[in-house]
Amino acid sequence: MTAPEHRGRGPAKTGASAAVAHALGVGLMPQWRARRASSRRVARSLGFREIGAQSSVRLGEDGGAAPATIRPGLPSRDR
Repeated sequence: MTAPEHRGRGPAKTGASAAVAHALGVGLMPQWRARRASSRRVARSLGFREIGAQSSVRLGEDGGAAPATIRPGLPSRDR
């Protein structure tokens, strides 16, 4: 969510580092969930490891999920 002209200059890492330090300081276990490669790179630079998988489900108008709308662990891609 960084403005394009500021990407690659460190604001995401700086902000995330402060958030992680705060979480650890109050006894929480920080977690990072991301699909975009750029976000995953920031997480790795802070020492996070990729484990597990992430899935998305789009609910239908009736609140149910049609099988075709379940998207398990798709590969990351920046948009």
